[in-house]
Amino acid sequence: MVFIQAVTKGRGRTLFRLFSFFLLITVFYVGISTPLFPALVIRDTQSNQVVWSASIQNEAAFGIRWTHSIHRSTIEEQYRIVDGQIILSEMSFHDYGIGMENELAPGEKLVLADGRFHIRNMQRSFPALRLFIGQVRANHTLLFSGQDIPLSLIDKPGEAITIQAEKRSILSELGGHYEYNNKYKPARDG
Repeated sequence: MVFIQAVTKGRGRTLFRLFSFFLLITVFYVGISTPLFPALVIRDTQSNQVVWSASIQNEAAFGIRWTHSIHRSTIEEQYRIVDGQIILSEMSFHDYGIGMENELAPGEKLVLADGRFHIRNMQRSFPALRLFIGQVRANHTLLFSGQDIPLSLIDKPGEAITIQAEKRSILSELGGHYEYNNKYKPARDG
């Protein structure tokens, strides 16, 4: 009888330890796979695979610079990220004409400064930006954290990309992604 109680008691401890181990593993996995950290993410629109991402804080800023196909002049758009939304806050360009903004929303101002037109005080909100990377002369460039990053080095020219703010998990960050540090590395996660 004592032997049976000892075996049963030992088996109970083993099951408790096994249950505790699996519970710990589950909690750990949920912890590292839960999206918590805000990031600016660029995805290949067709495959939805992450081709670039960088950690951000709320009110983070970035820009996109490109060459207009008709005017062949540089256009620069400045964006802020607020509560997961991308806000177009300013646009600047050399030539005012075809394909350029021709109406100002309430509160926006058109200013001529430094030989360029600037539309300031913009508050145009987007959940994501979708664009095709130029193949000929557009030279789309991401302006982020003091760096100029040609989009043609992030994904192939002609490909559609989606730029958005999203929360990333520790696991997705450890799993690999494009990171800019003066060298371009391909993404490995999706």
